[in-house]
Amino acid sequence: MEDVARSAPQQRAARAAAPRPAPRKAPAPEPAASVDPWDRSDSYDRGSAVTDPDELIRDAKELFAQLQGGDKVAFWGAAVVLMSCFMPWKETAVDGDVLGLMSLGAGAFIMSILLLTAVTVRVKGSLPNVNPVVPWMGQLIISIVCLIWCVVFIKVSSDTTMVPTPIGNSEMMNSSPSFGVYVAVLGAVATLGGTLLGLKGQSSH
Repeated sequence: MEDVARSAPQQRAARAAAPRPAPRKAPAPEPAASVDPWDRSDSYDRGSAVTDPDELIRDAKELFAQLQGGDKVAFWGAAVVLMSCFMPWKETAVDGDVLGLMSLGAGAFIMSILLLTAVTVRVKGSLPNVNPVVPWMGQLIISIVCLIWCVVFIKVSSDTTMVPTPIGNSEMMNSSPSFGVYVAVLGAVATLGGTLLGLKGQSSH
């Protein structure tokens, strides 16, 4: 009995000193399925920043349908000025043909974009809180400046000094305006005429 009595405290002490089992860890979450980078099924749900080409075509058709009279003449005149900037505006003995964008014709390029923007904003009524006179006056002033810009360019780019040609023994003018600037002049005249025609129609209303 004494042996049993002695062994009981020792067993309790050994049981107390025994290490406790480590707590079970939560199971690791299953790896998420990899997203296919080529999957476009939910691209519209994620709000893609790319504009739908069909929507752009639809907006363009609506704009062309709203263009009437002077607005149509002014719009397409500005478009002609814009396209002319990708044509040669002058020819020099050193550089040959120089595109409008590579010369002072870049100013006409910027003004043509402003003219297209002014006509579009005014026709579509994108700024209802702005007085309609503001885009009209802006369109008129820019069209006048654009025409003057093109005429001055013709004057500046004309240098009748005869210099030897790079090839051969003939001579050529040091600098002369090319057909691109004359196309721009026609477009600027059409833009100015369309603007004046539109203003006349507005005053009659």
